[in-house]
Amino acid sequence: MQKYDPVKTYCEFCGSQNIYKYHVADNGTQIFKCRNCKVQFMNPQYTDKHLANYYSTYIRDESKIEDELIKSHTYCLSLVEAFLPKRGNLLEIGSGHGYLLKVAEKRGWIPLGHEIDCESARKISAKIGMKMLCGEFTALEINNKFDAVIMLHVLEHLKDPVKHIKKINSVLNNSGILFIALPNIQSRSGLFKFGLEKLKIKRRNVAAYYDTDHHLWYYTPFTIRKFLEMSGFEIIRIYSGEKINLKRGKFVNYLAEQFFSKIFWHSSMGVIARKQ
Repeated sequence: MQKYDPVKTYCEFCGSQNIYKYHVADNGTQIFKCRNCKVQFMNPQYTDKHLANYYSTYIRDESKIEDELIKSHTYCLSLVEAFLPKRGNLLEIGSGHGYLLKVAEKRGWIPLGHEIDCESARKISAKIGMKMLCGEFTALEINNKFDAVIMLHVLEHLKDPVKHIKKINSVLNNSGILFIALPNIQSRSGLFKFGLEKLKIKRRNVAAYYDTDHHLWYYTPFTIRKFLEMSGFEIIRIYSGEKINLKRGKFVNYLAEQFFSKIFWHSSMGVIARKQ
């Protein structure tokens, strides 16, 4: 089975050919960066067949952290609900074991889940008693319109994030909310390790924080904002870590995103955006 696609010669986010090798992991995986829009990505990337095989056997036992997941998903939903007048149709892309779908149903949503692997989707559907979509999301014919779409640590895995976000925009109602949780490659720990690696002080497990066995794209607060704004979304808030104060003023948010994010931010971030 072929493992890698051909090398990319341009940035799929902005179309610029001004890309360059930014870092190289221990296993030889190359990370490129676009000088124009600043996004980072694995190059070359894994083939569809390799990824399909990887995810068909990718099983996580989350039973021991079920209570924590339910609390986390409840919190995510509360953030979405803060910007919507009512609870209507909700789509979760990358539903895992279906915890968020069940929580959403209890909170009055009409939830629908999606998993790319159809066998996994079938098992989740049988377990939680809900309909699931499966297969390549961008190729699906979806007639429903949604008030909210949620992706929890999914965007970094996608080979074609541009097509996914365009598809999401098309199935969202006007003023619908998109909620994304994803890694922040510009976190304080990531920047510290990157600096040590470039200085040749850290020579083991180089670029391990990129998770190149299954992460293909690497975002910062700047790049996720620019990407979503280019795709027809208005950013409501980008925040660091697991918790956010929605009452914080615009000026403090600006300082946090533009300045503090380069020094203090955690390895994960959340994005709340509205379809324009």
